[in-house]
Amino acid sequence: MSGQSQLARTLTALAAALLMSSVAVSAAVGPAQAVASPVAVSANA
Repeated sequence: MSGQSQLARTLTALAAALLMSSVAVSAAVGPAQAVASPVAVSANA
């Protein structure tokens, strides 16, 4: 029983870590894309 709860806790922690890292990456990439977007438009024009 305790082994099962330990596994559930590990999976929960892993899912939380993946969620946090994906949020951090999107937060970092978001502004970079917003900056690069007008540059690409002006380069095409």
